[in-house]
Amino acid sequence: RDCDSISMHNSSEKTSSSHAVIAATNSVSVLVCFLAAILIPALKLHTKFVYRLALYQVLSSLLLATVTALQVIFINYNESRNVYARVCTAVAWFVVYSQWMKLLFT
Repeated sequence: RDCDSISMHNSSEKTSSSHAVIAATNSVSVLVCFLAAILIPALKLHTKFVYRLALYQVLSSLLLATVTALQVIFINYNESRNVYARVCTAVAWFVVYSQWMKLLFT
């Protein structure tokens, strides 16, 4: 993603509230996926092929939700662009990578 194009088209209020909603939603997703990733091996369900596929799906969802939740750090991007520029590039790379991982495991 291009952080400049995102921040230029949105007001700071709108951006802050949308980042908060995204972070909250993805935080819940991270917790649910983490719980599922713990329960599948704990209940020894990973011995069946179908449950192994479900575990791969849960792990890719966990990665995607975690990386998407990290985007909340860009709430103040307009005030300190030089601080966030490199972090934004790294998070954007991880978002694209995790989206491709989710697509491949789906």
